[in-house]
Amino acid sequence: MLQPPPPEPASLEGLSSQPIGGTTLYQVWRAGAPVERPEPWWFSSRTGPDGGRFDLSAPLGTLSTSTSAAGALLEAMQAHLTNLPTEELQVRRSAAIVVPDAAPPTADLCDPVVAGKGVTAAMWGGAERDLTQRWAAALRRDGWWALRAGIHHDPSGQLRAVAVFGATGHTAPTLGGEWTFTTHSLHDDPNVAVELAHYGVQIRGGGELPFTDEIPN
Repeated sequence: MLQPPPPEPASLEGLSSQPIGGTTLYQVWRAGAPVERPEPWWFSSRTGPDGGRFDLSAPLGTLSTSTSAAGALLEAMQAHLTNLPTEELQVRRSAAIVVPDAAPPTADLCDPVVAGKGVTAAMWGGAERDLTQRWAAALRRDGWWALRAGIHHDPSGQLRAVAVFGATGHTAPTLGGEWTFTTHSLHDDPNVAVELAHYGVQIRGGGELPFTDEIPN
């Protein structure tokens, strides 16, 4: 069971950390209709049960990324993993985000010692968004600007997410300097199909019927 974060200020200052400066983070986002968003920057502050797992309350927000392209794909396509039409890939793009060297480290919620603080795998695998958002708020309260966690839709438990805190909305991160990125399309990238196939996800071509295991009468 995931415990609430400790209420005392500074109680999470001494958590283990992982550097992200100089690394590449990945994000898959909806760039086409009904949303027209050419850049990956979106710091969400949609708190409550329907909000993001680690969303902060406005005027702060959370940018959700992964340390791998596979992790970003699984999280972005979560509602379509059992039946993924290529049209869903056509309206999305992938970003490789280069983090500046001076960016602060993440709080590492995958370090075993955080069990003593009340952290469990329910932090990224459970449904209690109100509680995980309270953890994000407590980490920001205690000076952290990012956290590292597992990925909900990765059954192997090996992939990692990085939630970056910043100003809410379509604002580029500024932690440690300029964050740059390159983007590419998904529907015509053969590596995407390979990455998804590794997790048993098939891409359904245009005009193909949804996959089903049901046998007609």
